[in-house]
Amino acid sequence: MKIHKMTASFGRLQNETIALDDGFNIVYAPNESGKSTWCGFIKAMLYGIESAAREKAGVKPDKVRFAPWSGAPMAGSMDIEYEGSEITLIRKGRESAPMRDFSAVYTGSSSPVKSIGPTAVGETLLGVSKDVFERSAFIGQGKITVGGSPELEKRIAAIVQTGEEKSSATEAEERLKAAIRRRRYNRIGRLPEIEKELDMIRADLSESEDEIRKGGELKRARAAALERRDTLLAKVAEIRKNTRKETLEKLTNSRNSVKELEAGCNEKFEKLVAAERKLNAGFFGMREPKECRSHFDADADRLHQLEENAKKGGSAAMNIALLGVFVLLAAAFELLADFGLLTLTGYMAYVPRITAGVLAIIQFIRVLALRSKRKKISEQKSAILAQYGSESEEAVIALLDAHERDYEEYKAAENDKKEASEKLEKARIIQSELEAAVLKDLDFSENGSEAAQYTKLLEEAETALRNIREQSAQWEGRQSALKDPEELKARLDVLEKEHEKLSDELEALNLALDTLREAGEEISHRLTPKLSQRTAELFSKLTASRYDTVLLDKELKAAARQEGDSVPRDASFLSAGTIDQLYLAVRLAICELALPAEKSCPVILDDALVNFDDERCERALMLLNELSADRQIVLFTCHRREAELMKDVPGVHVAEI
Repeated sequence: MKIHKMTASFGRLQNETIALDDGFNIVYAPNESGKSTWCGFIKAMLYGIESAAREKAGVKPDKVRFAPWSGAPMAGSMDIEYEGSEITLIRKGRESAPMRDFSAVYTGSSSPVKSIGPTAVGETLLGVSKDVFERSAFIGQGKITVGGSPELEKRIAAIVQTGEEKSSATEAEERLKAAIRRRRYNRIGRLPEIEKELDMIRADLSESEDEIRKGGELKRARAAALERRDTLLAKVAEIRKNTRKETLEKLTNSRNSVKELEAGCNEKFEKLVAAERKLNAGFFGMREPKECRSHFDADADRLHQLEENAKKGGSAAMNIALLGVFVLLAAAFELLADFGLLTLTGYMAYVPRITAGVLAIIQFIRVLALRSKRKKISEQKSAILAQYGSESEEAVIALLDAHERDYEEYKAAENDKKEASEKLEKARIIQSELEAAVLKDLDFSENGSEAAQYTKLLEEAETALRNIREQSAQWEGRQSALKDPEELKARLDVLEKEHEKLSDELEALNLALDTLREAGEEISHRLTPKLSQRTAELFSKLTASRYDTVLLDKELKAAARQEGDSVPRDASFLSAGTIDQLYLAVRLAICELALPAEKSCPVILDDALVNFDDERCERALMLLNELSADRQIVLFTCHRREAELMKDVPGVHVAEI
């Protein structure tokens, strides 16, 4: 088989087309541009999409991973060459069953290809199952390594061997499988057909026996349904009448309550306004009493300090009296001197008079200073009291007490107004909810009220009555269409005997197939050396003869021996690039030895050479070009180097997407 052209609505691909040649194809595309999507599309066209697949270990199934970004259903076509004919494969479907609808026509016509059925497209065109294809010719991104599987082992054992042993074993297994499929293959075959017909006959017999009983049950059910419907009609009418009355009373009471609360709220608001006006009319206005009291306390401390300062120096009367004493003393000494009554003579006679005079002058100055000081203190006290519009500290305290009372009255009015507003708002919300509830109560079909429940019961009763009437009509029609029970029993006996006979044959065929497979497994152990030999030849070409021996076990785990070494080394001890070279050789050897030569299965590689340096990449490209003489090879790559390395090699087709 060879792929010539593909058109896909698949993942990021929006009705995009790519053309390929028969030999070696290098398809270049940058990362995230659809290489892996094209590879997934090829596999989907051959083997379909598993609609029942689910996400496992964080890996999304293909039906989700490749769902078209446009939202359209998955669809696509593939032009191929198969057994000398040009054929177009077409797949489409819907979201629940992507790519399920399949058709194969001769290219350029609408004539179907009868040899390609919808159930096993890949098996027909490539001659292998999906599992074998994925482990041989389909090298996905990062999946160049390959392990054993029952399907692949079976394929190697059945196809690789040459001579009569291969032919007889394969043909015998296919004949056994064909005989088993004729008897049972999933839901296809004679046994499923018999089982289906047996189920139908048993169902027909059961139906015939049940019809008479159903007739009596339907008559009784109809009478009971009529009685129930009439009872519910009366009940619904009564409940609706009572519901309308109750809802109207609830709504009226709620509206009256809201009106009362609105009146109370307005009254509280007027009191609040009056209290606010009274505060604003006072000296302190809307200020906090604590703030006013704190401010006055500071001023009162200043007043007390001024009073204390005023008291210093004695009272005014005492100072004036002292001044009079000093003046009288001065006058007395002067008079005594004038009358010669002083006993002092000379300069000493002037000392008492001068001393009394100086003291009188000092006291006079002191009296003047105290008077000026106390006048200034009085002016300061007056200035402080003037801030409060009062003449005494007691008057200011009286103002503060009155302000506190007015402020408390204002706050009380404010709280009353707030409480009244909150009550009114709650009442309005309750009224709104009540009005909505009233509408629901009056909707006798959509809420959980008693009326709605009985309305629903009435609808159910009417539906039940209608269904019973329909069933009665159908029952009357079936009476004339029922099959003869005796004929059904005779046919049932024949089919049961045939089913028993075919079941015994199927058991014997499965036993024979298991025995043949065990023999084939024994043969496969003799085939592994042949696969190892061909892998070694290819690996030697890829590594420029650096490695001359490859050993594979049953699980296809590889070990390679470097030329000149005595023992082979396990693949885990090789570099990443060498490991990829080794398993690329294994893959290509499997393609040659395990895939049917007449089918010429194409090899699909998705960035398989990404770990190769330029030298390894060039050798791999030359080997792939050499092998493309026998089968089509398509290499998808995100590097331009592959195209550059092969640009001068004839027969290599390079495409860029």
